[in-house]
Amino acid sequence: MNIAIVITNPNHHLEMTIDAAKKLKEMGHDPFYVSLCEFRRMTTPVEKLESYNIPFFKQKPISEDLKPSSGASTLGSNQSFLRKILREIFWRIKLKPFITSSLKAADVVLLMNDTAFPGDRISSHLISRKIPFCLMQEGIRFPLPGEGGSSYGSAGASKLFVWGQRSAQYFRQVAKSQTEVVITGSPRFDTFLKEMRLLEDPNERILGVFTNPIDDQGFCNKQQKLDLFESFVRRSESYLRSKEVILGVKCHPREDINEYLDIANKYVETVSLDRDIKRAIGQVQAGVIMASTVGLELLGSNKSLGQLEIPGYGWVFDYTESESVLKIPVDGDFNLDLLFVEKVESDYFRQHILFNHSADRIANQLLLC
Repeated sequence: MNIAIVITNPNHHLEMTIDAAKKLKEMGHDPFYVSLCEFRRMTTPVEKLESYNIPFFKQKPISEDLKPSSGASTLGSNQSFLRKILREIFWRIKLKPFITSSLKAADVVLLMNDTAFPGDRISSHLISRKIPFCLMQEGIRFPLPGEGGSSYGSAGASKLFVWGQRSAQYFRQVAKSQTEVVITGSPRFDTFLKEMRLLEDPNERILGVFTNPIDDQGFCNKQQKLDLFESFVRRSESYLRSKEVILGVKCHPREDINEYLDIANKYVETVSLDRDIKRAIGQVQAGVIMASTVGLELLGSNKSLGQLEIPGYGWVFDYTESESVLKIPVDGDFNLDLLFVEKVESDYFRQHILFNHSADRIANQLLLC
């Protein structure tokens, strides 16, 4: 059986899928990758794929001068007319021929996203060609202001592989009736948690802020995102100084770390955390997030978690349903002492993540698609 795995990110998409691909290969099947990483202005993980002896198709780079970015406004919002027109042109001229050629031998396709461009076009293309596809949950899911009425998971996949019970409850509300929601767990989390347990406790008292492009998600513009970060740092200054806590920042790959460091260093000593998320989490005693999967990674690593309220949207996702998660309001006081505690609630994490043997479950389900 020929199983195509479409990725747009050389890091977490590969981490999510490679163990299942190796399992399929061991079972006598033929998995192969179709990489659109260059479309995201990143680089296909050629050496890793070659080392696993798994074939792949790679899109040609768009431009050598382009790099990942966040907060650009030249094309308007995610649903702007100009952006929609340019996406449609790019799909027809550049991406569709590549996808058609790359997937012509596929019996089933595994996608990471079915709503964000070009995942929306790819899922529609597969349906029109009657090629079955499955969707693998790539991150925490919640309604986004810029989704334009289409919810992640609603494009009509044969199967939707989710991380745990809470994810299943959410996706069964948004998936189409023909989509089977299957709790498989996440191979990336299986590996992540095993590796985190081997790390030693940090020597320094560091509070990490793990940012993500909430401006790209439609919650605000870039300046409002930076203002939200600055407000948190300003209100935390007294505590951090009195307790001799260092502030660390780990930003999303599409963000500019220097923008955050320039802001934070006006108030307190601030360091850039390791670019690798596992090592970055290992450096801190506690973490603060905006709206990202890093919250689950912190909790799974037994690190205390705080979450920033997003103006007009509150605390995104269900993190604050856990009593151990600190709610940090847009205005007003909050007690950072609550982040430096011994015990972190684990029931919440177990409701979200089915742990161990995730790759086996995914491989077996793909063969049933």
